[in-house]
Amino acid sequence: MSDLGLGGLLIGGLVLLVLLGVHIGVALLAVGFFGVWLVRDNIDMAMRLLYMAAYNGIADYIFATIPLFVLMGLLVSISNVGKDTFTVAEYLLRKLRGGLGVATVAANTVFAAVTGVSIASAAVFTRVAVPEMVRHGYKTTFATGTVAGSSVLGMMIPPSLLMIIYGVLAEQSIGTLFIAGVIPGFMLAIVFAAMIMLMAKYTPAAVFDLQKEMALRRAHQVDITLTKLEMVSKLVPIAALVALVLGGLRPAA
Repeated sequence: MSDLGLGGLLIGGLVLLVLLGVHIGVALLAVGFFGVWLVRDNIDMAMRLLYMAAYNGIADYIFATIPLFVLMGLLVSISNVGKDTFTVAEYLLRKLRGGLGVATVAANTVFAAVTGVSIASAAVFTRVAVPEMVRHGYKTTFATGTVAGSSVLGMMIPPSLLMIIYGVLAEQSIGTLFIAGVIPGFMLAIVFAAMIMLMAKYTPAAVFDLQKEMALRRAHQVDITLTKLEMVSKLVPIAALVALVLGGLRPAA
């Protein structure tokens, strides 16, 4: 078989594996391995190239930051720092129509600036924000969509693990990428908040379970109270962590 025919066969095999549901990384690895083996007729060379590709792909020391950021996100999650941030945002925006949705976006923005992982933000606020929003008369679909949408901020606001991986692969400064992501990330958060307020004002049926919300308003069952000291005590840990993470960033010279 000619090299062109073999290449077409391997590409077809790759497409077939992806269509069968095999993870793309595994499919690429398998096709590349068997491709080298068939082209060179040397399995030892294929094994050595597989080893070199795997080692060189993760040998860069910058990848050591990824498990540390994941650990930081886990610690923040189990320490209820994310829940405290949400509670303060909920209290400050309680009189705003759609304020709880805006509070979710605001808390998710701060949480993203700590974890850098969208999945971590989604996992925390699915447990924290969605039940509270539903209890306050929001539709379950809207509450879930708000959490899912605002969780993507974890990929833009530093420390973003996606930016770390891109910076390593593209040989760009991680600090420069982090700093470049701050303004777009906060702009996206502002757009999310504005959209929630507009929907709450002009299309309330898409946001609220109107009957439940009116009943709760009449019964005043959802009021919360926080003193200034309590708000400060709840915000100090997350503010200190954000300052520590973002304050240590600097672009490459």
